[in-house]
Amino acid sequence: MSAGVVPAAEPVTHLAPSPDRIEVRLKDLDALFDRDARPVYPHTGPVIEDSVAKFLLRAAREQRGRHELAIALSFDGAPLGPAQEAAVRTHLSRYFANEAELASLDLRVNRTEGVGSLWYAAPLVAVALLVMGLLYSQVGALSGTGYLIALTYLIFATIVWVMLWDPVEVLLFDSYFIRSRIRAQRKLSAATVEFTYPSGTLPSPAPLAR
Repeated sequence: MSAGVVPAAEPVTHLAPSPDRIEVRLKDLDALFDRDARPVYPHTGPVIEDSVAKFLLRAAREQRGRHELAIALSFDGAPLGPAQEAAVRTHLSRYFANEAELASLDLRVNRTEGVGSLWYAAPLVAVALLVMGLLYSQVGALSGTGYLIALTYLIFATIVWVMLWDPVEVLLFDSYFIRSRIRAQRKLSAATVEFTYPSGTLPSPAPLAR
């Protein structure tokens, strides 16, 4: 797939399209990791640059029909040694695995709160529907009283809509987007990571850890 253009510590630039590869070009390893940021639980070690992480997640969500992904990292600077490449793979995999676990927790909390909201709304909705049923036969009256009945009917219909909107949004729409994020993060955690460098450059001696 096309990598597009994403702001990062160093620009992420466009590479050749590929159907199941997320291709990212960075200046060096410091453009992949935010050295100034402290890891936040449950993450450990160097923190992935936020714009790069968001780009990878969005690209993976775009490839929702793919069961497996490959991440191609192209560095303009000196190549990493085998140990550094292995460390980068481990950090990327752990990062997105942790993010998937956090999103799974969000999904469980979302369902708990959505069901609680539904139980809270149910009695009011039941009363509003009962009143609407009693008023329905009177809505067509032509007198001034009939107008007030129709207005009251619409007010109770609005109450039903308002009380049901939050449970529907939480349990249906929010849950859908959280599940989509979880699937993308798990695919990124399991993705193969490839490295490319300019020809003729020597391996970098710089360590990965701070």
